[in-house]
Amino acid sequence: MTQRLEAEGSKNGRYIWDDGFNHDDVTKIYVRGGSDGIQFIRFDYIMKGQLNNGSFHGESYKGFTQTFEINHLKHEHLESVNGYYTESTGIQALQFKTNLRISELMGYDEKGTKFTLAVHGKKIIGFHGSKQSNIYSLGAYFTWITPTRMEAKGGNGGKEWDDGSDHEGVTKIHVRGGRKGIQYIKFDYVKDGQPKDGPIHGSISGGGFEPVFEIKHVDQECLVSVEGYYDVTSGVIQGLQFKTNFNTSQLMGYNKGTKFIISENGMKIIGFHGYVEKSLKSLGAYFTRLTPMKLECQGATSGGLLWDDGAFQGIRKVYAYYENNYIMFISFDYENDGKAEKRDHGFKDGFTGQEGEFVIDYPNECLTSVEGTFSNESEAWITSLTFKTSKGRISQKFGNERFGDLGILLESKGCALAGFHGRSDDSVLMAIGAYFYPMSSDANKLEAKGGDGGAFWDDGRFDGVRKIYIGISSNAICFVKFMYYKDARMFFGDDHGNKTQLFGVKEVTDSILKATSYYLIKLIIIH
Repeated sequence: MTQRLEAEGSKNGRYIWDDGFNHDDVTKIYVRGGSDGIQFIRFDYIMKGQLNNGSFHGESYKGFTQTFEINHLKHEHLESVNGYYTESTGIQALQFKTNLRISELMGYDEKGTKFTLAVHGKKIIGFHGSKQSNIYSLGAYFTWITPTRMEAKGGNGGKEWDDGSDHEGVTKIHVRGGRKGIQYIKFDYVKDGQPKDGPIHGSISGGGFEPVFEIKHVDQECLVSVEGYYDVTSGVIQGLQFKTNFNTSQLMGYNKGTKFIISENGMKIIGFHGYVEKSLKSLGAYFTRLTPMKLECQGATSGGLLWDDGAFQGIRKVYAYYENNYIMFISFDYENDGKAEKRDHGFKDGFTGQEGEFVIDYPNECLTSVEGTFSNESEAWITSLTFKTSKGRISQKFGNERFGDLGILLESKGCALAGFHGRSDDSVLMAIGAYFYPMSSDANKLEAKGGDGGAFWDDGRFDGVRKIYIGISSNAICFVKFMYYKDARMFFGDDHGNKTQLFGVKEVTDSILKATSYYLIKLIIIH
């Protein structure tokens, strides 16, 4: 259902305009401003999956045009607008916020009366307002953010159940299992900031094991994936294991049967659905994009120019240019779907000081904290910065902490830095803040290479591989099996492929791996 927020701003606009509310998303914003305020505005939308260019509202004369793009293909959507207006000349400045980023301030200055267009849990899909020589007021249409639904995985049959998708997160998981599989499952959620008990799905009669897995929603912990096993003959789920950004549950049940995985990269689970008879038959989930946590700027609280890079997938490299007593210029290389996206802040023309860089081995490691110092004088500036990664590596100290009066610490437990924002003028970095994402506990997963087709398999994650069994037929690899170790114990993975054409077993030791590993790693070749 669409919700309309009335236009905020000056009441003196003579002409009403309205882009309507029949859009899926806002994808690009154009703003032209000058010393008298916002002269014109235009919004491009997505409608039924196609680009729909919006109309210009206002007049185009001398001034500057700024744009802000929103990538709906990456589950980015417009959440809110902050603005400033005066009764005489209308809207003076606008700033747009998505679930991932904040635009620069568009307009002349933060002057006049402030207003905000926002509805918790909803996104903006259209705008309306009033105009004259300038844009005098602005309102918006909102709708619910549509979660991503992953269809239920497991056996066939049973009665459908659905907990819905209108939750902020999962807080507790209750499972009862026995020798024949999972008898029932129950999820507790957070909704509108309050705990919500979910219903039981399955049979409560009989005995069995009843493990419970708790998720600390208040500590930014969230559920990111589920691994399960089901019996093809009975269709009953045999075992389940839940993973958050911080922890992994025990295996609830047995790791026998066909394996399945419920996960979406960069997203968290906010609800479940599935099918059940006397036992749990299948399980599916609702996902929403992880929202970055924003730590406010540390350093100067006013002056300079505000900048905001928003949140990316990760950080590849940090560059810094500094004189003896302050940081003049800072630059970041961000990870953006396999490409580096560079952002520069500050001033380096005619630079005569020192420079340095710190490379992060993303995605094998992440930037986790920033420490530094800043002066506490009337015109505060950053005097030193040091960066630390998830592997404990620490950068050189950029700048000189001796000239700083107060400390800076940008850090959030269990989270990785995903972007920066701050203040700069034409000669110095004045303040710095950061965005954080919960750091996944999963190992890096490389997608399977080779031909298409065949049955999917996944042994899951262990501490390492101890042995590899490979079967060779007359013209191809026909079989593979792995022995793993975890917590000083050995585990055999399932058989994958066809063993009917095997002729014998030969054991081969890989001397290179043996010399470089703490564990004896052997290759057992079956041919």
